[in-house]
Amino acid sequence: MDKRIYLCLAHMSGKEQGFIKEAFDTNWVVPLGPNVNAFEDELKHFVGQDKEVVALSAGTAAIHLGLIQLGVGAGDEVICQSFTFCASANPVAYQGAKPVFIDSEEDTWNMDPVLLEEAIKDRIAKTGKKPKAILPVHLYGMPARIDEICAIAAKYDIPVLEDAAEALGSEFNGQKCGTLMKAPRSRRCFMLRRLVNLSLITSMKRSVTIIV
Repeated sequence: MDKRIYLCLAHMSGKEQGFIKEAFDTNWVVPLGPNVNAFEDELKHFVGQDKEVVALSAGTAAIHLGLIQLGVGAGDEVICQSFTFCASANPVAYQGAKPVFIDSEEDTWNMDPVLLEEAIKDRIAKTGKKPKAILPVHLYGMPARIDEICAIAAKYDIPVLEDAAEALGSEFNGQKCGTLMKAPRSRRCFMLRRLVNLSLITSMKRSVTIIV
C-alpha cells in the first residue's frame, strides 16, 4: 500500500487562531480562565444526566484520579483491555496496583465480557480477592458492550471506570458514552486530544480531560 492512512489528524476549523489570540490578549494563558469554565459548562449540558464536569491536564490524569477515588492502591488488581492506548493502564501502575489484561471481542474490538468474567473468577481463585476495578475503553469511538460489562461488574460488586477518551459524542442505545455505567461506585472520563483544545484554552498544552 503506497498511501499512508493516519490514525488521526488535527482539524483546524478556522477559529482556533482567534481563540489563541484572545487568550493571549486577555492574559488567560495560565492557570485556567473563562474558556475552561465555559467548556466545562457546555460539556456538562451535552452529556446531561446532571453530571458534573472537571477539566484536567490529560486523559491519563483523569484515569489516575478515578482510580484514587475508587481506592485503588498497592497490591490491588485492575482489569484493563489489552487493545488500547497505554494511558489506560499506566495509572494503575502509578497506584502500585497490577493491570490484568483482557482480550477483545471481534465486533467492537473492545473488552470481551465473556473473558472478563472468566478473568474475575480466575483472580478470585488465585489471589483470594476480586479485582478492585474494571477499566473498559470505547476504542476509536466504538462503544464497548458496556451493558454486559456493567452487569458482570454489578454481579461481583466491582466498580467500573469508563474510559470514553475516544468516544465523545458516541452513543450506546441512545445514551452517550461516558455516562453508561450502572455498577456501584463507578466513574468515567473523556479526553479531547491533539490541537482541538487550542480552540478552548491554551493553558492545557496537550489535551483536555473531564471526569463527570
